[in-house]
Amino acid sequence: MNENKPSPFTHLFNYGAICGLVMFSITLALWFSGMFPLGTASIYFFWIPLVFMYVATKGLRDNFLKGSITYWGAFKAQMLVVSSYGVLFVLLIYIFGKLVYTDLVSDYIQTYLHELEMTKKEMYQVLGSGYENYEDRMIDEISKSTLSSILFKEYFNKLAGGAFFALMLSFKLKRINLVSHVESKS
Repeated sequence: MNENKPSPFTHLFNYGAICGLVMFSITLALWFSGMFPLGTASIYFFWIPLVFMYVATKGLRDNFLKGSITYWGAFKAQMLVVSSYGVLFVLLIYIFGKLVYTDLVSDYIQTYLHELEMTKKEMYQVLGSGYENYEDRMIDEISKSTLSSILFKEYFNKLAGGAFFALMLSFKLKRINLVSHVESKS
């Protein structure tokens, strides 16, 4: 292997790290613009990790695997990108929340309680009279939030969303090159 060429793992990890930095930069931009940077505001930028997942896996397939990758190989590669992006993102948010934005938890609680109040009418239509019990439990859960629980939810959402989209992107990225596939078996 060429000394200047990174390993496949490093290639995927680097894309995840760059994605984490980009998403953290967007989070900072949202914060500076006066928006709460976590939760529903991050929905507008869900497509950015998809670009990194696609480009990283396509680069892996074309540059390291002789143009061939299985469905599950593509899925695992994308999950490595998502997990490394998620870890770096929540680590940076943790540092940011502890050192700079010390009101992150209280703002999170206020934002989500406000969103719960905004959706009250629609939720009551869906759940009917059982909504009062649901609302009380939601208020209790939101009020108990800590920085660690918020970041765990963020990381889980990134992994779950990444897995969902990786399942679909893997179909697009999978390619079996029969010649290289036969050569690798012999």
